[in-house]
Amino acid sequence: MELFQSNRFAGWSAYLSAAATIIGFITLILFFSVGQPFGTINDVSSIIIALAILPVLFVLHKLHRTFAPAVSLGALIIGIVSALTAALLQTLFVFKVIPGDLSGEIVTVAFGVFGIALVLFNYLVYSNKSFSPKFAIWGIVAGAGYAVVALGFLLGGQDHPLTYVGGLAAIVAYPVWAIWFGKLLLSRK
Repeated sequence: MELFQSNRFAGWSAYLSAAATIIGFITLILFFSVGQPFGTINDVSSIIIALAILPVLFVLHKLHRTFAPAVSLGALIIGIVSALTAALLQTLFVFKVIPGDLSGEIVTVAFGVFGIALVLFNYLVYSNKSFSPKFAIWGIVAGAGYAVVALGFLLGGQDHPLTYVGGLAAIVAYPVWAIWFGKLLLSRK
């Protein structure tokens, strides 16, 4: 019963992270075209994504800890540290404790590191055949997208081509993957 309850919570958390990703993307566009309050809504969306992904990471670890204990634990630790870092710094920025330039760069890198954890877990999904290969590929593309955004941001800021390419990959692939995973978790399979 406990595994089922944690799966249900993670399933709903996956849905929440997908919704927050979509809202974050829309409000980012609105922020750059209209201004506030859409920037703040985007920042809050990032906090929700980072916190909502935590139960998902724990379920992914539970699914793969016997198949690949070291990789699964490493991906869990990387994912948790990066998600908590992103959530903490974004929260400090929303409450105006730290400046946006400090928050923006570190949060972007933290989400990029989270992307690496997503790639690792979905590689395990693919290798172990935990779910369909298509599901794993969506997760790998989403995770790689997050990582490429961070790389582009580090190489040239928000206007670097890799930032756009990675962002497009993440914004399309992550919600698809998260909704699919939420559905799988909530279906009791």
